[in-house]
Amino acid sequence: MTINRQHSIAILFRVAGLLPLVAAAPMATAASFDCAKAGTRIEKLICADAELGRLDTELGRLYAEARRSAAEPAAMKRAQRDWLRLRDRCPDSTCVADAYRARISALGGAPARSAADKPGGGSAATAAMGEPKLQRTAKSVRITQEGPRFEVKAAYPRLGGDKAAAAAERTLAGVVETEVDDFRQMYREMLAEGGHVGQPWALDIDYGEVYAAPRFWSIGLASYSYTGGAHGGVAHLPVVIDRDTGKRVPPAGLFKPGSPWLKALSEHSYKALAGQAVFRGGEEWLMTGTAPTAENYQKLLPLGDGLRVVFEQYQVGPYAIGFHDVKVPYSALRRVLNPRLFPNGRL
Repeated sequence: MTINRQHSIAILFRVAGLLPLVAAAPMATAASFDCAKAGTRIEKLICADAELGRLDTELGRLYAEARRSAAEPAAMKRAQRDWLRLRDRCPDSTCVADAYRARISALGGAPARSAADKPGGGSAATAAMGEPKLQRTAKSVRITQEGPRFEVKAAYPRLGGDKAAAAAERTLAGVVETEVDDFRQMYREMLAEGGHVGQPWALDIDYGEVYAAPRFWSIGLASYSYTGGAHGGVAHLPVVIDRDTGKRVPPAGLFKPGSPWLKALSEHSYKALAGQAVFRGGEEWLMTGTAPTAENYQKLLPLGDGLRVVFEQYQVGPYAIGFHDVKVPYSALRRVLNPRLFPNGRL
């Protein structure tokens, strides 16, 4: 994916609130749990819908297999809990089915299509968005979905064949699927509020840098979305995954607890950007955008030659100057880096 620096803006996803509990319905028998004990709104939806019951059973089987082969079963369990929280935000059965299919695909399954999945079948939202498709190759996983005025293209890299890589890849898949699911949810809400008016919606997620360090993986994801208006939006989605745990490393996790890492990044970033002509006359904006706050340093990607710090559009200057990044050498961060990930202050 080619990202135009002069036509980018930070993307914001929003998640719908939970709807009131639905009335009880006749229970279907196919599910991974006892429908006689279904208590939550989502459990009742699953038990009242044979297709959702089938998907729940299939996911239960795949999840059990994945946990048995996982290098870090605890990490797998946490990832499943994260997915359950996302599923439980769904307002209707169509959203729940999409969530199950995405999770099943992430765990290596390929659920058969139901009539509602086929073009022209099922709900208005399903027909409008089209059928999700998954393509796996030795190098990447690609998700595509296309409706009359709706398009999703998403890709992430394969990380290897051992257990540690498989666990990390599932974490990476979860990051991408969350972005895709949020975009789908926004589209459903728009349809429910009055229908699609205007230009087609589109989401494109792709990756650039993929760095395999001895103790972690770094993947430079970026997304472009269009949901109407004068231009689309770009967001950087750097992902760092711990090889030992298979879990995503947050920005603060790259550094020693309690160390002045924000100050170190702030000082280096400000000096690197302040000398550029594009920032002349915008000193206050630049100072605010590079100030030593956690909010300013959420887009961090450790690579072989240093730590890449991304400043999104509008963060350090007006829209017209685009987004910017700074490469901070590890030598400048030696005293604050997490020694488990960066022994002796280096890779």
